[in-house]
This record gives sequence, structure tokens and C-alpha cells, in this order.
Amino acid sequence: MSGFPSKAKGNQRAETAKRPHPGVPLDKNTLMKLIELHTGNVSRVADAIGSDRYSVKRRIDSDVELSKALENARERKIDKLEQCVWERAMEGKDTALQLFLLKTQARHRGYDQDEVKNAARDIATAAFDFIVNKTKNPAEPNKPLK
Repeated sequence: MSGFPSKAKGNQRAETAKRPHPGVPLDKNTLMKLIELHTGNVSRVADAIGSDRYSVKRRIDSDVELSKALENARERKIDKLEQCVWERAMEGKDTALQLFLLKTQARHRGYDQDEVKNAARDIATAAFDFIVNKTKNPAEPNKPLK
């Protein structure tokens, strides 16, 4: 036994669907409404119409409008999640969360996660300072300037 469940989550949900109707065409308008109602959760959409997740996903992928509706619903869910994260960060109790948001959302203000870029910027700053201000050579930290 591999330690994995014997059935995928989507299959388990389809088996618990209230009205399974295999082979019934999936109505576009119904799918549009259900995608919005279930915020892009394809398994829940499939359960609501009594179908399996695979069939619903295949139907969505074959239609541009349904694909855009799914993408839009998921983006809206992400927007709601972002709002919750921002509110939590603004409460001031989670410093790690605040730092994460600054490093990912405020890069343009210097809160950058890229250590290579930060090191390159530090070297460039030291080199510029040496050239302009004639301070000690950053490449030779132990030699005094004459």
C-alpha cells in the first residue's frame, strides 16, 4: 500500500453527488451560475449538478466563456483572501506576515526579497561611494587611503 487514499478527492465527491446523471449535457448557463456560486470550486460545481469533476472541467476547458468565468471566480476568491491578509497584517500582531507583505507587495519601495540583487546593490553603492567621495576601497577593506 502506498499510503495514498484509494480514490482521488474528486471521485469521492462525484460518488456522493445527489443526482448523478452520467452522459447528460452540461448546460452552459447553469455552469456559469454554479461557477460563480461556488467561487470556482469545480468539485462543488460537479456535485451540485450530479456530475463528476472531470466531465465538468473538460466542459469548462472547451468553452472560452466558461474558462473566463472560472478564472474570474478564482481571482475574486484570491482578492477576498488578500483583503483578509491585509486586515490581519494591519492589526499589527503578526510581524512575519507584515514582513512578507512588504517583501512581496512593496518591492518598489526597497523591501526586496532577492538577496543577490541586494548584494549587487550594496557593492554598487560602495563602489559609487568610493569613486565620488574617495573613501577607502571596498575591495581592500584593510588598506588605509593615502
